[in-house]
Amino acid sequence: MTSSARIAPLAHDAVQLDDPELRDLVAFVGYRPNALLTMAKLPNLLQGVLGLVQATLRQEGELSVAARFLIACEASRSGGCYYSTVHAVHAAHHAGVPWAKLAALPHYATADQFDDAERAALAIASAAGRVPTVSPAAEFERARQWFSERQILEIVAAASVFGWFNRWNGLMGSELEAIPAEALAHVPWLASLDAQGSSSPGGQA
Repeated sequence: MTSSARIAPLAHDAVQLDDPELRDLVAFVGYRPNALLTMAKLPNLLQGVLGLVQATLRQEGELSVAARFLIACEASRSGGCYYSTVHAVHAAHHAGVPWAKLAALPHYATADQFDDAERAALAIASAAGRVPTVSPAAEFERARQWFSERQILEIVAAASVFGWFNRWNGLMGSELEAIPAEALAHVPWLASLDAQGSSSPGGQA
């Protein structure tokens, strides 16, 4: 499913974090992601990335954690990164998003599992995953019918942080761990993502 990592990650017990909140975050949903264990070779980078994840996805906000991870799923799916998308899907399910909803994500524009507000947020996420970024003026106008300015900022933040992960994992060839790989049995479209990180982008396939 994935190629060998281009730079080997550290061993799990080699990562030391002084901040207990960040230590908890590294033990992400029952495992330590290889991507973070590779980042740990640059400790300041790991600390900064974990702080960004906390601020954009895990911290209390006006949008639920589940909603923000669903947004991250679509941004990563649109960007086509296999490793990051599987992680986002697994984390979204852990946060409360049903497998059936995640399985329907490529069809969010028409699927019954999504309401109009979610479709508006996911349209922004889909735009976020594309390179070069296209003007999302229509998507923002639609989102304003459902969300406050603060909530739109949270949507953009959740989508944008996975743009960073898509680049990191696509370049590093991060190897998928067994725990998040459980998502593959529930979300068939994940298998269509190229393990090297390339895929057909777009949010309404």
